[in-house]
Amino acid sequence: MARKNNKSKAEKPIEPQSDVEDLEKDEEELELEKIVFGDLDGFETGLKALDLDNFGDDEGDNDEDGELSDREIEGSDADNDFGAVQDDNLFFVDDSAAAAGMDISDDEDISGSDVDDSDNESDFTDPDSVLDVHGGTAAWIDSDDEKLQVSLKSSDKLKKLRKSLADNVVDGKEYTRRLRSRFEKMYPVPKWARQEEPKSKGKSDSNSSDEEDNDIEMDDSEEPRALTADPLAKLLTTQSTYISKSIPRLLPPSVLDITRLKDANSSLVSKSGVQTLDFHPTHPLLLSGGYDRTLRMYHIDGKSNPVATSLHVRSSPFQTALFHKDGTKVFAGGRRRNLYIWDIETGKVDTITRMYGHEDSQKSMEKFRLSPDGQYIGLIGSGGWVNILSTASGQWVTGAKVEGVIADIAWHKTGNFSNLSIVNTGGDIWEWDSRARKFSDKWKDEGGLGVTTMSIGGKNDRWCAVGSASGIVNVYDRKNPVVGMKLSEAEAPIYKPKAVLDQLVTSISSLQFSPDGQMLAMGSRAKKDSFRIAHVPSFTVFKNWPTSGTPLGRVTSVAFTPGTEMICAGNDAGKARLWKFNHYS
Repeated sequence: MARKNNKSKAEKPIEPQSDVEDLEKDEEELELEKIVFGDLDGFETGLKALDLDNFGDDEGDNDEDGELSDREIEGSDADNDFGAVQDDNLFFVDDSAAAAGMDISDDEDISGSDVDDSDNESDFTDPDSVLDVHGGTAAWIDSDDEKLQVSLKSSDKLKKLRKSLADNVVDGKEYTRRLRSRFEKMYPVPKWARQEEPKSKGKSDSNSSDEEDNDIEMDDSEEPRALTADPLAKLLTTQSTYISKSIPRLLPPSVLDITRLKDANSSLVSKSGVQTLDFHPTHPLLLSGGYDRTLRMYHIDGKSNPVATSLHVRSSPFQTALFHKDGTKVFAGGRRRNLYIWDIETGKVDTITRMYGHEDSQKSMEKFRLSPDGQYIGLIGSGGWVNILSTASGQWVTGAKVEGVIADIAWHKTGNFSNLSIVNTGGDIWEWDSRARKFSDKWKDEGGLGVTTMSIGGKNDRWCAVGSASGIVNVYDRKNPVVGMKLSEAEAPIYKPKAVLDQLVTSISSLQFSPDGQMLAMGSRAKKDSFRIAHVPSFTVFKNWPTSGTPLGRVTSVAFTPGTEMICAGNDAGKARLWKFNHYS
């Protein structure tokens, strides 16, 4: 009957494709399509009837042949809309502890199980291990790999896996190992994924100083973290000195023989302007600090100048940092009420947070000077006060008050004692006797107005240089002062300068005598490359240096080595430029 109907339909004239209606399929054709192509409706119905939670249980209603019973198919939940479910969500992998056959209670941490990790460690570290953590065969192991033969000359990519020219064919296991090795070279295992090796007993933490930071972080309210070992303890016991041994020679007054070295902080550039520089009194170490809240110490060798150690204080930008005379401590402070005393041998840091009874006159520790004998710290305070502290105990010793706003202070030796000179912005200079603890003299800078800084140096601290906002530097002979005209008997005498240096035209911010007293470095941070070196005692500026190509920048700080072998100039870009004087080699 079906053939007859089909024949009658075939005898009808063929109409255009767009107007042809779909031919109806009889039961035989539909049944054949189900066998050959599958039944979409039946597949979706089977998914609806599938109970994932109880699938595979012995107590299920599965037939003996493993197929789902008709009752399961008919009793499926019609409300489940599997058409909206993504394919990757239709299946899941049960990796729970129960599926692994581990008997663990609900309140027990899997990581705290009594399983011995040492037995299974090889399963994770050795990719060729054939056992997984549960004793079965690892999923990535294929027994056919050993039978597989791979030619390493079949393509250019595979040629990279060869270890020698004669290396041609490898089995699948070796092929997998070489692929893994090459991948790990291109994409190394991250540090967090590596297993740390336990430290052997008796091994000092200082041995890992090359891999870890020796920084100490603290703020105003917390104590510094003590270091168990400091890398400088061993360095300070050596007999190493600076690059060249200083031989006292007289410098010519016109030409400066100087050679540029690698930047002192090239191994770790400051993240802000270098506000302070100081060389260690005996060892080749340079201390630098700035507003990035970090003190850095460099081992100066003139070639690589590596970082020796560093100190980071989270809440204190540093303005001044100086080595103590004994070379074992560093005093550092900034525009905060904290003064830090850093023992570079042990790494311990003590903090002077306040001076009881004198808090109103000392609101910041940003500008201070250490006495040549190492006994005192002179702190510039507010209201004309200079507070004197003991370097040994950090306690307040005494104070000296002057008129006006203090511009700078400078210590100098008088016999076996250290005395202090104080200058205000108006050019008035007071001499304070530390032994008698009183003022011994007062005089005035000629034309002194807008004084910014002061420095005392030369043989027996003979010279006193006073810099002003106009860029002029007056140099006075302290041993043979020349008194000028006095305005009145009540006024301080006006001293006549031995020399007037007017090579700079902007405010003087750096003024430093060399330790041998033959040079005076002058710098201004207000203008780029505003830096000069004057010859002492002729007080003529060297004309051959710096040149237009000297990379100075805006000089923010200056320091000489103790033997005057080198000079370092820090700038606002965070660089510490280093030069060597060939006259001393």
